Amino acid sequence: MLFYDSDMQIQFIRHCETEWNRLEKCQGVSDIELNDNGIYQSNLLSKFYYDKNVDLIFSSDLKRAIQTSEAINKGPNCRINKDKNLREMDQGDFEGLTFSHLRKNYSNELQTWRKNPKDFRIPNGETLGEVQSRMIIFTENIFKKFNYLNKVVVVSHNLAISSMLCYYLHKDLKEFSDFTIDSGSISTLEYYNEKVKVVELNYIKHLNKND
Repeated sequence: MLFYDSDMQIQFIRHCETEWNRLEKCQGVSDIELNDNGIYQSNLLSKFYYDKNVDLIFSSDLKRAIQTSEAINKGPNCRINKDKNLREMDQGDFEGLTFSHLRKNYSNELQTWRKNPKDFRIPNGETLGEVQSRMIIFTENIFKKFNYLNKVVVVSHNLAISSMLCYYLHKDLKEFSDFTIDSGSISTLEYYNEKVKVVELNYIKHLNKND
């Protein structure tokens, strides 16, 4: 499972858990490290990828993504390429606030964002449309520049990955919340006959403590 017969695969991994994830705080571009559970998850990812043939690894340049990609890199032993385009959505003035605080004090802004995430800009932050655009450009570049490779791993973030998936699944961007992108999960795109297909969403079996 997860490794299919195709010309090329890109596997998008959401970084493992941080303390702000656990506390349900907006992280955005705040540079938060993995917590103990996140380190445990990254070790499980390391075991999962240890005997997998991965040709190239890209990572957001934020600490939580780098820590996750470094764990994966123990097996394939290939260089990690850091890219700011893989960062999470810049959530501006909302960063560091809990989701419950936002729901209580910024309900109008959240409602507007849900209705039009493509264009609504969080104060001093990004629009989700801007995030999607940079993620699509990054992904298309990988398919064009590295189509001679078989497996590429990309470590990124929740909204960055879900906005990209909307594009390749031909969904309106306001449907981004339909996707569950768990910490440490894997979502896979395949490139075959010059077409891109989503073949796996939010794969988490490797994180099952009983496996």
